[in-house]
Amino acid sequence: MAETHPGESPSTAAPGGGAGGAGGAGGDGAGDNGVAAGAGDRQQPTVDEIEAGFRAVQDAICSFLEEMTGETYTEDVWEYEKGTGGGRTRVWEGGAHLEKAGVNWSGIAGDDLPPSAQKAFNIPPGTPYRATGVSLVIHPRSPLVPTIHANIRYFAAGDAVWWFGGGIDLTPYYPDIDGVIAFHRKLADLCAAHSVDYAAAKKTCDEYFFLPHRQETRGVGGLFLDHLNTDPAAHFDFLCALGHAFADLYGLFLTSAALTAPYSDDEREFQLYRRGRYVEFNLLFDRGTKFGIQSRGRTESILMSLPATVNWKYNWAPSPGSREAVLYDHYLRPQPWLDLTDDERDAMRLPQH
Repeated sequence: MAETHPGESPSTAAPGGGAGGAGGAGGDGAGDNGVAAGAGDRQQPTVDEIEAGFRAVQDAICSFLEEMTGETYTEDVWEYEKGTGGGRTRVWEGGAHLEKAGVNWSGIAGDDLPPSAQKAFNIPPGTPYRATGVSLVIHPRSPLVPTIHANIRYFAAGDAVWWFGGGIDLTPYYPDIDGVIAFHRKLADLCAAHSVDYAAAKKTCDEYFFLPHRQETRGVGGLFLDHLNTDPAAHFDFLCALGHAFADLYGLFLTSAALTAPYSDDEREFQLYRRGRYVEFNLLFDRGTKFGIQSRGRTESILMSLPATVNWKYNWAPSPGSREAVLYDHYLRPQPWLDLTDDERDAMRLPQH
């Protein structure tokens, strides 16, 4: 689910940590070449319809965030300089609840894909393309509320190459095991309702959001799907449903009680330390971020995914038996969240203060 970025040329973006829109809608360059196959009798939605559907997702998510936090965004409407179209970058900064957040949409068109994209997807030079998407990253101020990233996107080049992609992943600092399980249960139910393989999408997400130099996952995962190109109407329906489910999914954690719950200076410091992992992943491993920078994409939108405040500490480790140690011992590796035993769930509960 590439953390795609508005203004980035659509191509080899992959799941990641940025917040953007259509800019990386091309996918990660892995797997098949995106040539349509087996679309069946269902009519493919037009790109204009896809753009409108994705804009509606952006509006719904922004309305939810405003309602829950009482904080409003700043909107930056921009034009795509390498072709036509543009986007709406919506950013929250410095709020009491949303320290840094962005929910961005874009829809762009052009005929000058970068050479790397032409090679990766066997697309001749000069092939016209269109890309549209929504991507978001939310960095709450409270360490008791997790960071979340989500992305939905569509890319088409010429008459034969097209695909959809998207997903969502959660990064808690002081995780609630019941909330994490509920998050994955809702994702599994959504997948089942749309005939999507939850287990496969979860596995792909776990594998992508992994920091090999730390031997840690970025968080507790979620879903990642890319190069969906068999049933355009079904893919579009699923991704719109995922986008509109954001309020239900993040609403498990972004509650009035959580936003106003007291937290200590030590908990805030731990959040800032763990945010460093988010930055490390985005700048070192996220293919969408790297491609956006290398292709001279829209820098402000590409780097908007980064948190406002971060700390690094030398050789830090949590105290044994601490709340922080529970995160390290149980949550920073793939887990079968929906198949945990009672004992496993109990071991993942944070000790009381």
